[in-house]
Amino acid sequence: MPIDFAKAFKALKNGIVDLAEKDLKDYIAAATKDGNDILNAMKDDLKRWTKLLASGDLTKNDFTDLVLGQKDNLELVALKQAGLAEIAADQFKSDLFDLITNTIIGLIP
Repeated sequence: MPIDFAKAFKALKNGIVDLAEKDLKDYIAAATKDGNDILNAMKDDLKRWTKLLASGDLTKNDFTDLVLGQKDNLELVALKQAGLAEIAADQFKSDLFDLITNTIIGLIP
């Protein structure tokens, strides 16, 4: 079953705003910028992996591993510049990657 990636990508962008508002009230703008920058940097890979996941050529665990494999490669520049403590930034980053995997995997029947 094909997945409407554009709709999923929009849901992820909305989820980033919700995550920033919930977790980082004093850093919403920076968190939203960083979250969107990470999402945009991963967009092509996410689209390809989502297609493979939907077709059954990729398992949910493989998808999760691929997404989480990007975690160390992508930085939260705006949050660090805004002075957010590294522990809080790392937690936001973890929550962001959980959002990505849970949202896309949740679309698979």
